[in-house]
Amino acid sequence: MENIPMIFIVGDYGAGDLAFSEVKVKIRSRIRHADMEYVSVPPFSTVATGFCIYQLVLDWKGEKEEYPPYIFSNTAPRRDNPNPRKENEGEGLVYAKLDNGEEILAVNSGSTLSFVKEKIKDLRAVNVATRGSQFRSRDKFPRAVAAIVNGDYSILGKKLDKKKIPKPERDVIAYIDGYGNLKLTTRLSEMQFKYGDKVSIEISGKTLSGAYAEDMFGVKEGELVISQGSSGPLKDRFMQVSIRLGNAWERFGRPKVEEKISVRRIANI
Repeated sequence: MENIPMIFIVGDYGAGDLAFSEVKVKIRSRIRHADMEYVSVPPFSTVATGFCIYQLVLDWKGEKEEYPPYIFSNTAPRRDNPNPRKENEGEGLVYAKLDNGEEILAVNSGSTLSFVKEKIKDLRAVNVATRGSQFRSRDKFPRAVAAIVNGDYSILGKKLDKKKIPKPERDVIAYIDGYGNLKLTTRLSEMQFKYGDKVSIEISGKTLSGAYAEDMFGVKEGELVISQGSSGPLKDRFMQVSIRLGNAWERFGRPKVEEKISVRRIANI
């Protein structure tokens, strides 16, 4: 059976945005047979981008009958230099190969590679233009994607030091799913509470009371809860704030990704 490569395109274009289709068309012109899926993150959020990349590479086991997907990421806020940029110049494209064989092509910006930092065994610059288009992921980068998927690594440049990749930001919202669950960068191992503790949760200056539980269904219907979510490795999940059969995002006034969260135990009276 023919191995048809799977490419996940992770970008901040917006759900259903024309940009995703334009990028797909350009990649398809160079790779005739490939499946492509889109993952949309909020504008300019490298934290959400990094979180999604981590989640996409997490569960691949490397069995012989399975083929790891390729990740192509283009969240490029150009925050590395606030001054005027010549010809839309932005952060460069890099290649990362992980210890499980996964291959990633991503704009090296902010926290994009932070969550997979410890899994990277090879990090290299990619010899592709960093200027000349506002829409580099359509006009410049597809040839690099095609090269890697086709096994041509001549496009790779110098080795890079993964130590320069920042650590993931702590205690911020990483992703907001369709149920309004707030997925955090906080790990289960970092929590200092006991299951059943009453807690106060503050996000964007709004504080609500809830409970700390083992999972989101460990509270009564309609109750606010902070618990381990479904993201991250089984032994140390990322935490999430949710409402059983409700919407935590709405309850907190629709906070944005990357906003800080603070959780405190409510003293017994």
